[in-house]
Amino acid sequence: MKINNPQNAVLVFDLDDTLYSEYDYKVSGIQSVIQTIATLYPEYDAHSLESAIDYQDNNWLDVICTQCRLNDSEKQTLLWQYRLHKPVIKPYMDYESLKNLTQYFAATALITDGRSITQRLKLEALGLMDLFADILISESFQSEKPNPERFAYLQNKYGKNHQFIYVGDNIKKDFITPKKMGWLTIGLKGSEHNIHQHKSDDFDAAYHPHFWIESLTDLKKHFGI
Repeated sequence: MKINNPQNAVLVFDLDDTLYSEYDYKVSGIQSVIQTIATLYPEYDAHSLESAIDYQDNNWLDVICTQCRLNDSEKQTLLWQYRLHKPVIKPYMDYESLKNLTQYFAATALITDGRSITQRLKLEALGLMDLFADILISESFQSEKPNPERFAYLQNKYGKNHQFIYVGDNIKKDFITPKKMGWLTIGLKGSEHNIHQHKSDDFDAAYHPHFWIESLTDLKKHFGI
């Protein structure tokens, strides 16, 4: 499949590990939690807490709470601190470059899984919020990928005369549904730090995108713009 006419196409992106590194978000969130504890509990210093955890592991909050003798209720408060912190993250493609890319299309949208406030805080930190005519987040839509509701919503809004393109990274859930619906699907190859690591060979052809790219800058070449 190819882009016949960008002006008659709707370009749709995933967010996490597609427009920025989700690992960077995790690091930012952990550091926010550590700084909060170090500020409010003077007996604990940030350097010692950071030395006690492994950013790659998912049990970092358990380690911190054990170190600081915090109970389950306090742990839940810190978890919300993580989810609602203002992240320090950078987009894979800066605002002006992404704007220059998306201006050729009829519309640009976002389909992402996660909590509404958390995902919008990420977009705000990335400076990309106003690039998307539609921001469809699983919590507010009460539907997660690979369920078809949000893909169908965009098709119904813009009409079947438009071509639809989805750019994502997660082979487990990003491509199978839009591909079934006749969308062009593009996969962004991940790094060793990607939060969701999947082996391509573990999934049959239906789960694979039509093609993979090394970086978002490759999109211009494939779109012919």
